[in-house]
Amino acid sequence: MKSTEAMKFITQAPVKRADTFLRSVGFSNGHLRRAFLAGLVRREGEVIFKSTSLDAGDAIAVSFKDEATDLVPAPFRQKIIYEDEDLLVIDKGVIPSMPCRMYPDHTLANEIAGYFLSIDLKRKVRMLGRLDKETTGLVVVAKNPYAYGWLAKDHTKNKRYLALVKGEVKEGGTVDGPIGVGEASLVRIVRPDGQEALTRYRPVVAGKVSLLELQLETGRTHQIRCHMAHIGHPVLGDELYGGGEGQVHLHVCELSFIHPRTKKFMSLTSPMPEAWKKFLGEAAE
Repeated sequence: MKSTEAMKFITQAPVKRADTFLRSVGFSNGHLRRAFLAGLVRREGEVIFKSTSLDAGDAIAVSFKDEATDLVPAPFRQKIIYEDEDLLVIDKGVIPSMPCRMYPDHTLANEIAGYFLSIDLKRKVRMLGRLDKETTGLVVVAKNPYAYGWLAKDHTKNKRYLALVKGEVKEGGTVDGPIGVGEASLVRIVRPDGQEALTRYRPVVAGKVSLLELQLETGRTHQIRCHMAHIGHPVLGDELYGGGEGQVHLHVCELSFIHPRTKKFMSLTSPMPEAWKKFLGEAAE
């Protein structure tokens, strides 16, 4: 579904400047600067400027211009959970999120670029969060800069994760430990001079392998993986953090947010991967 519909707003009271009003409904300064310069802001169909005064009841529309991307398009192989003119929600499989030296082209971002090409949507790829390669589950993609700006501030707090971890976790708790870079640059550790990081968790199934539900208050690199290792229960299959060999068993199972256009509350879910059940069964034997 293409994102061609302008964002529309009705002023509730007189406003001295159009840019002041649009900032109040969630537009960033950078987006407004570009939109006004490109003549994409209109009142009742007529182009207005950032200093234009507005009356109560004015209908303001902000359009979105086409954008170029440097990403090489790739065939889209992910499952779409939800889509409208502003958002695309994907159930991500095991795939790198963004191009890097090790994975220069076939990443989730490349697949999204390929999907945008297939629906003739000329926009940059704007993902809300970049999951590690082996972390599966829900990812929100914003189809326009307004939707991205609206959702970006709280997207970390509005996610729930599932994780298989080593060892029996009988009670829930909170890990409040600052995270910084370890001796090996890829590894993160809890250290006094690190960045603030807080993870809440509760057991769903407790055993030799435990299934946890987790929620983040901050969004640090490898936060769940680092914090679970820190309390002695590394994520199963997380070789980097002492969880043994195999695949990292971490999954985004729920996302909730206020929709940028409709302003309605939305909650989307993704079930625990079927393959995880065998580990819980084996742990119970």
